[in-house]
Amino acid sequence: MLFLLHKKLLFDIIKAGKMMAKSKIGGQAVMEGVLMRGERSTALCVRDESGVIRTEATRIPPKKPFNKIPFIRGIINLISSLVIGTKTLMKSAEVAGEDEVNTDEGKGLKIAMVISMLLGVAIAIGLFVLLPTYLPEWINAIFNIQLGKMGKITIQEISKLLVVIGYFVLVSKNKDIRRVFMYHGAEHKTINCFENGLELNVKNIKLSSKHHDRCGTSFMVYVFVLSIIVVMAASFIFAAINFDAYFDRGWVRFLINLSLVPVVAAISYEVLMALAKSKGKVWAPLKAMGKAMQRITTLEPDEDMCEVALCAFKKVMEMDSDPTIAEEYFPQPISYEEFYQHIKSSLKKYNLDEANALWATDSLLKIDGSADKQKLKISLCWIVKADKILKEISEGKPFCYGIGTAPFFEYFFYVNSNVLIPRPETELLTEQVIKAQPKRVLDMCCGSGCIGLTVAKKTDARVVLSDINKQAIKVAKQNAKKIKAKNVKCVVSDMFAKIKGKFDIIVCNPPYIKTQVIEGLDKSVKDYEPHSALNGGQDGLDYYRILEERADSFLVSGGKLFMEIGFDQGKEVSELFGKKYTVKILKDYSGQDRIILATKK
Repeated sequence: MLFLLHKKLLFDIIKAGKMMAKSKIGGQAVMEGVLMRGERSTALCVRDESGVIRTEATRIPPKKPFNKIPFIRGIINLISSLVIGTKTLMKSAEVAGEDEVNTDEGKGLKIAMVISMLLGVAIAIGLFVLLPTYLPEWINAIFNIQLGKMGKITIQEISKLLVVIGYFVLVSKNKDIRRVFMYHGAEHKTINCFENGLELNVKNIKLSSKHHDRCGTSFMVYVFVLSIIVVMAASFIFAAINFDAYFDRGWVRFLINLSLVPVVAAISYEVLMALAKSKGKVWAPLKAMGKAMQRITTLEPDEDMCEVALCAFKKVMEMDSDPTIAEEYFPQPISYEEFYQHIKSSLKKYNLDEANALWATDSLLKIDGSADKQKLKISLCWIVKADKILKEISEGKPFCYGIGTAPFFEYFFYVNSNVLIPRPETELLTEQVIKAQPKRVLDMCCGSGCIGLTVAKKTDARVVLSDINKQAIKVAKQNAKKIKAKNVKCVVSDMFAKIKGKFDIIVCNPPYIKTQVIEGLDKSVKDYEPHSALNGGQDGLDYYRILEERADSFLVSGGKLFMEIGFDQGKEVSELFGKKYTVKILKDYSGQDRIILATKK
């Protein structure tokens, strides 16, 4: 029976070279994209940070005669796939990670990536070759079991497969790797959609199978299955030439295993091609093993991923069918000055203040004055992102929310829809805290953290930032890192619920807008800023009542409570705090009541 199976396999391998496959397009999943490879071209499609699908399509040199020779072609394809796969993975990572602005240190980055790849290869050899090779020796030493030749080979080869399975199961838990596996599914579905004669669209791709017989994962399974046969055959050969004693040594088996990799790969490639075209039930168990492994490495993609795979597939078909179509490459990065000029022209286009061009440019790129702008290389994805943001600003979105930062004192703070945009009036409140030169400060309802963090930068005070909104605290933590504020602690707390200790100063810019007034506010405020940070209840005093009731328990003797208030709340708030505190009202730049300074009696 075994002879008949081997005979049929050989027949299928020979026949495979003469048969026309439904499709000669193969693929590879990469970071946020898919590489498709046809007979004459390759197409790499990657979705960049702005959501745009970037395409790079290149021609493949004509195959040389020896590239078509069975078994030889397997080794050539393996080497070619490794080279192309590595280059493609590096390119996709660069495009997918374009939210980071690159400097002239690009060469150093590429060298680092190459070194990382080499280290990865070294780890792979150690994990998938060295470990299984020496495992029988360790079992002998630890358990005092004398394994025979066949026992060592069996443990060695089975452990290889188990290590691979364990490795893929483990890495699949990583979010980024899972997305690569999902793109792997999109690649398979697209090819299957075409091979099944369906119209190429996202809907049909989603309905197609995510398993494919020509998958590299199946190839790996076949490699391990065949390696058992090849290694066993090698052991019998060594026994016949009186080399058997050396075969028992771990380092000899390691060298033998390493040297047999090309042989096993060559055979496995032919088996893969044969099985892909074979419909017989004889090979169903081997195919099932490959598909079982694909369940780990090939996950269900979303529609966006299918769209990327479809784009790559169509591009390869187009390039393969028409040799006159020119190659296509990813757009080259632009300089800081070019990006700055684009921002200026876009501000003018959308009737926005061109004076904000420098601030907008630096904010969008997330850089500050310390950056060497001459060395910056900016991806074109930033052009798309900037245009989208500026268009939203022209339609009413607050400028600071659009570009993601707001000025406060001499710093720029990250802001988003979870926190209020800092106002000039709040700078007056912060100045009063700084003048007091406190030792310990509580910034309650901190939002972006602009008050407390500025105090931390301008004084030696230890500062606690507190807010009920977890997302606001997240922004505050980012800002603490951004401006390098020290002695700062962030706490998620509903007012005083999780606050401990006593403070020299409690500073608070609480929600103080009357509920019924919010809908009458400017569109830029009511439609974009968080209502939870605006709504102070029916009379706007809800949070001041909490402060009046509990703040004194958290203040040292003579401690101070500094609060921002609405322009018409001076009298009410001062009366509310008058029993426990000595109250002073300060006005803002417009001469309106704006700040309450309350000293504990």
